[in-house]
Amino acid sequence: MKSMIILKIAITGKLPGIWNIWKNPEDIVKWYKGHTDWNTIQASNAFKVGDSFSYTMIGKDEKSSFTLKGCYTEITDHKRISYLMENKRKVETTFNQLKDKVIIIQKIDLDKLNSKESQSLWWQTILSNFKKHAENEYYD
Repeated sequence: MKSMIILKIAITGKLPGIWNIWKNPEDIVKWYKGHTDWNTIQASNAFKVGDSFSYTMIGKDEKSSFTLKGCYTEITDHKRISYLMENKRKVETTFNQLKDKVIIIQKIDLDKLNSKESQSLWWQTILSNFKKHAENEYYD
């Protein structure tokens, strides 16, 4: 059994708008980064089960870059998104409306190269950046 981390965040807004911001490539390049030294410079997202996404990230020093790729395994509209990354790690994200907040919970398989703490920080930073972007750019 793989080790995983579970992260949670609450975002002010309504689920349809938050869902759209999550999957829209024009928004993704604005919020998808796990550290202040990285930026996402390109995002493509074929948002259907069996299709894929690709996010290219580059270090601010422009010496390092990588592309995160994955294939969607489950999409339940406004509820759940699951995908496998190229390295076969699974990510499951759930969305729930609770009054004026959308609660997002992510379960992420850990890789074997980096510490649990560094991976938790990276993924939590991505969620925090999403919250900041979504609450500033929110649309229904």
